[in-house]
Amino acid sequence: MLTKSSAIDRLLRERPHLRERRFGLPNIGARLDGEEFNPTVQAIADAIDFYGYEVRDENITTIPDTDLGSGNPTMFPPFPPAVAAMKKSLDCDLMYRYPYTEGADEIRQKLLDYVEREGFVNTNPYSYDDIDEKGLSVHNITFSVSTSILFNQIINILCNPGDVVLVTGPNYGLFTIRTERAGAEVEVLKLEKEDNFLVNPSKLAKRIDELNESLQQVYHRRKGYVPRVTAFLNANPNNPTGKVMGKNEFSLLYEISDICMKRGVFVIDDLVYRDITYDKDNLAMPIATIPGMFRNTISLFGLSKSYSMASLRAGFVVADEVIIREIINRIFQTMDSAPALIGEALVGAFNGSEERYQAYNSYFSHLRKIYVYKFNLLKAMVCGIDAIAPTLKKRVSETVTNILGEEEARKILAGIPMVSFPENLEPESGFFAILDFTQIRGMKYKGKAIRTDEDLLRFFYATSRTRFLVGQSISWPYDELVGRITFSLEEEKLVRGITNIHNAILLLEPKDDYIIRKNIYADQEQMARIKVDGWKTAYDSIVSSSFLNSLNYEEQTKRYQASFEEYKDLVFVAVRRNEVLGYACFNPMPNIDWFDSELVSLYVKPGETGKGIGTSLFLETCKHLASLGKKNMVIWCLSDNEKAIQFYQELGGSIVKTKKAKIGNKYYKEYGFYFHLK
Repeated sequence: MLTKSSAIDRLLRERPHLRERRFGLPNIGARLDGEEFNPTVQAIADAIDFYGYEVRDENITTIPDTDLGSGNPTMFPPFPPAVAAMKKSLDCDLMYRYPYTEGADEIRQKLLDYVEREGFVNTNPYSYDDIDEKGLSVHNITFSVSTSILFNQIINILCNPGDVVLVTGPNYGLFTIRTERAGAEVEVLKLEKEDNFLVNPSKLAKRIDELNESLQQVYHRRKGYVPRVTAFLNANPNNPTGKVMGKNEFSLLYEISDICMKRGVFVIDDLVYRDITYDKDNLAMPIATIPGMFRNTISLFGLSKSYSMASLRAGFVVADEVIIREIINRIFQTMDSAPALIGEALVGAFNGSEERYQAYNSYFSHLRKIYVYKFNLLKAMVCGIDAIAPTLKKRVSETVTNILGEEEARKILAGIPMVSFPENLEPESGFFAILDFTQIRGMKYKGKAIRTDEDLLRFFYATSRTRFLVGQSISWPYDELVGRITFSLEEEKLVRGITNIHNAILLLEPKDDYIIRKNIYADQEQMARIKVDGWKTAYDSIVSSSFLNSLNYEEQTKRYQASFEEYKDLVFVAVRRNEVLGYACFNPMPNIDWFDSELVSLYVKPGETGKGIGTSLFLETCKHLASLGKKNMVIWCLSDNEKAIQFYQELGGSIVKTKKAKIGNKYYKEYGFYFHLK
């Protein structure tokens, strides 16, 4: 009888990632169409996975770490009217009923009352009998289990394969991943320092036009559909910058929405942080309140961030009823309906009654003060106590002193050495702040330099089991080394977490006294000498002495100088002032089996070995090849070169192939080391 594998074995063959028991974040997922994420989104996915899983150790189940990257709002009682509405619902005798897919009309009507009181208006309404004087009806609203689920459905509705969703950078990284998992493409509009990290309308228009023109050129010869930019994700307030566009920025919001409407691009207006805008007189302004913009805008509201109800997972969407119809269809086809209790909580928080607005003003006047205070607590520890308002100094000082003691508090309130907030980037809403760690780039801990986002996280986790999201995970648009820090934690956790960062930085050793750059013609003679000396040192007793004796500086220099123009962009050198300390040659198109790049050679000047120069050259090469879209790299090494073998193994390489290499008149065995460039 034919022996068949078990059902579980078959499933594991088809989904090998399930073999691994994970802690922390689950698997980040993949695109439904089987294509790879584009490099921007893959970088975000890798960074989030690294923060949420890879950087953590095997002790995490018994020894908690310090998570400064959490997305939880501050510990605060949930919005009382929402709780009361749920309790009232549970006390009734109607829980036996299945809810409608779209939600009960009375719930949707209360949500409609709220958005109309906030200024939503449709100046180009349909002619149905139930359309009110604002041009809207209950059919413009539905709700579900979180704005994340609604966002996924919106992307699936708006986008055909190849269509582009434009997002800002910085951004909420998980939305970019969800967009591509749904089969659309993500492109990033960089938010610039010169624009105060707000959307620049002219740059938005130019980016949309460039993308559409590029897509037209790529697809114009193909029959059928031509992809285009279909949506712009406008997070207002922005996650993670906390920047707000309110009524004071009306003209800016009008330009953004007008540019999108004229180009046939929907605006997805993510307003989940709106109610914790610090300035109550300049709350984030919904674009759908601008006359003429409603039908081109999809607005998202939720309980989780602002109303201290993250565990409930409740959100609602307001849009043209054509879009709402299809969202309802998708809800029915995937989950039948959202729990009715979610709707009750939503109308408790979002309705047009005077009682609701009175409770809202009382609740948020208190909550906003907490967020402003906690940000200033963070700021005092990062920039020093004198950086905050005098009215807050005493409270902050007492808080830190009570937690750490006088001596430690005095040190911490002097600020973190070499760490700051990026210019023009203090939050105006929410509970995230971006810290700039660029000044410590190149500094070392136990001989290993901090050069990348991953290095930064490894360092803080190794020294204090502290972690946070890094720039790659939020599409940080500059080369700076940054981290997204939450200040919504309880005071003691926040103070001790920042103290961990402060004390860890004091452990760092000075930066290397050299730089890494592309080679120039003047480097060739020194490079030739390093190669000749390197061979004679490393391969003594390995390669025949006759071959080693045949090597000389002059011939090698001529060879390097003759080939300089051909290979000048394929060589990195480590240089101290004008002295070349080592170099690395690479090939981005080796055409060797299934490897898509190769580190051809790596040499360090005798007397300079053991100082991290080789590692720095190796990492710079990996970073450059990855930026070219390369996924993996091979390095060949003589099988008798024990020092080199140990070096590549410590860097994470594994031997996957062997071959014979002719050196002089003899053949020698070589190992092929495989590296995944992420």
